[in-house]
Amino acid sequence: MSNLIFKAADVLRVVEHTLAAPKQCAAFTGPVSEPSILLVHDEGVYLMSNGEPRDIAEGERSYVAHALGCNPKIDSDWYDTSRDLVGGDDFGEALPWAAEIKQQIEQGAQEIIITLTADSLELQQLPSRKH
Repeated sequence: MSNLIFKAADVLRVVEHTLAAPKQCAAFTGPVSEPSILLVHDEGVYLMSNGEPRDIAEGERSYVAHALGCNPKIDSDWYDTSRDLVGGDDFGEALPWAAEIKQQIEQGAQEIIITLTADSLELQQLPSRKH
């Protein structure tokens, strides 16, 4: 089991774009039924919007929110860390959690955590607050 940890401030742009986009691009496995985010492993591990038109950050590259330790621009061990967390094969997975993640951020989450096992992905829930 691995936990991918993302800074909520970085992920907010991803979920806001996908929720506001007029269209959603199909995932590798087929069409998506609701606004989704893409979990991708290629040049690091990151989340990106599947909304169209794309959210361009620079040149022709889409904006992405890297998992902690998995950003090739700032993490010297990004390659090994990425492989340790998600394995060696590149992949892209559409996750229908855009609205749920935005709600977590609006409720004060500083990090978004996605847990990976050999056969599942799970969005960790915020701990309930005591009043």
